[in-house]
Amino acid sequence: MKKIAFVATGYIRKYDGISVYTENLLQEFLNLHQQTNSDLNVDVYTGYDVLELLQERVETHENSSVRFIGVDDSSMLKKITSLTKALYKNGKYDLIFMSNFMPTVFMPAKTVKVIHDFSVNLLPELYSKGYKIYHDLLLSYAKYFDGAIGYISETTKKDLNRFHGINDGNKKLVYMPNGIPFKVKNQTRPRVESIEEKFAKKELDFLVVGRINKHKGFDRILDFCRYFDSSERIEKFEKVRLNIVGKQTAETEAIFEALELQNIEIIFHGFMDDDGLNNLYMSSHFCFFLSRNEGYGLPLIESMWLRCFPIVSNIDIFNEILGKEIEKFDDKSGYGQAIEKHIMSLYDSKECRDTQVQRLEDVIAHEKDGYLRNAQNLMHFIDKEV
Repeated sequence: MKKIAFVATGYIRKYDGISVYTENLLQEFLNLHQQTNSDLNVDVYTGYDVLELLQERVETHENSSVRFIGVDDSSMLKKITSLTKALYKNGKYDLIFMSNFMPTVFMPAKTVKVIHDFSVNLLPELYSKGYKIYHDLLLSYAKYFDGAIGYISETTKKDLNRFHGINDGNKKLVYMPNGIPFKVKNQTRPRVESIEEKFAKKELDFLVVGRINKHKGFDRILDFCRYFDSSERIEKFEKVRLNIVGKQTAETEAIFEALELQNIEIIFHGFMDDDGLNNLYMSSHFCFFLSRNEGYGLPLIESMWLRCFPIVSNIDIFNEILGKEIEKFDDKSGYGQAIEKHIMSLYDSKECRDTQVQRLEDVIAHEKDGYLRNAQNLMHFIDKEV
């Protein structure tokens, strides 16, 4: 019988992308473990603060071969020390799997870590020099000492080689994709007709989900708002709202400085639970994704599942997920008139909406089982490489 450590110390109480990824992969992995009666003992490590929460959200089917173990994650140093001690204390492991990168040394077994994106390499001006050095050191260590590296998309795999010279020729790489999270898959999906009900109203609701900074493209979103606020086309609507769900950052005040809108109401929702966010997706017409870089973009998939049309930037990962047919925006197209034209074409034409719905359904069909494919790939790696 093989013994696996699933390290989920990146899981936090206030959801972020890593937490969603970790929870959904763990759920699918344990489901697969149960269904196939795989010959595994699985220890799940996470912080004391979220230990019970993760146990509640991830069903283990009362499987005695799965146990949850808490570690002290009150600081990075304590997390590394506490985790390392616990891994040695709890016996000999055949594999240590980590759902995101963290510093490790002298691990007691072959280690696999998942890399999510390379924003620090692509957009170094948005990060401190110290963080870039830290990030590069993590990748260098993984290249020479870890058993394998997981990557979540073809875009991430290309960047892994582009910035760090890591590829299939010199390292074992495992495809470990994102997918549609259970928190929306388990939600009754709105009928296609609900789109027509929304667009019949004389109100227009925009939504943006994510940290309020330039990385997530908030300055681009506000460029559009300034343009649309003074456009004749806005007179078509009785109310226009921009709903913002996300964490304020050190950049937030500067981004919103001197913003004066006469016709668009901005509503800050802060952190929202799953039900509240899902309801906002369903009631909103469009969701902005004008990020400068993303590893994947979970809110993008959530919005499509819940019948909210995405407005996306022209970056590699969105081209990988959405294909070429769905319109995207960049500095060349601008974030004013081009986005307004796109919005109004969908608002004014049912034919345009029907075409867009079908394109998005093709994407959904592919992404729906992403976490299951991830769990299968991890199980295959365990069977063949451990």
